[in-house]
Amino acid sequence: MFIKASRSVVVTVAAVLSMFWSMQVFAIQGPFSYVNVGGVPMYCTSANNKPVQLYIDPNVNQYIGMANTSNGVPYILLGPGFFNSVPPKVGQFWFLHECAHHVVGSNEAAADCFAIKNMRNLGLITHQSQAQTLLMQVSQMPGSNVHLPGPQRAQNIYNCLNNP
Repeated sequence: MFIKASRSVVVTVAAVLSMFWSMQVFAIQGPFSYVNVGGVPMYCTSANNKPVQLYIDPNVNQYIGMANTSNGVPYILLGPGFFNSVPPKVGQFWFLHECAHHVVGSNEAAADCFAIKNMRNLGLITHQSQAQTLLMQVSQMPGSNVHLPGPQRAQNIYNCLNNP
């Protein structure tokens, strides 16, 4: 079953690669065209319709992930330690957030909004209560020169979830 995401990015239910999220990873693995996040196999397509390569990288365990390009090829590095430690919907949000950077650029608030709207549009969130764990986590995050302070960031995500 394929589900299209909004704005030229397709995040799809595909074959399962859950073993990559449950095993210890000691070296970069990939590229993969899709990964299993919280029981939902997902892939990412950039704004210019290029498939985004996905890598499992233990060197980014302290981070959620990193979206970038190399020689014009978009890719995302995902930290298995992070994704193994969070509830499914939280992991799905952060995967979509990193994917969003290949559509909306470096704007963190726009990536947050893109991610939560895609979760809603894909049916990953069907009721506001399903976003509560994510919103609590985000509300406790520190701000930075590119990220809103946690409470404002959580409010932005909530507003995006509740607006078309």
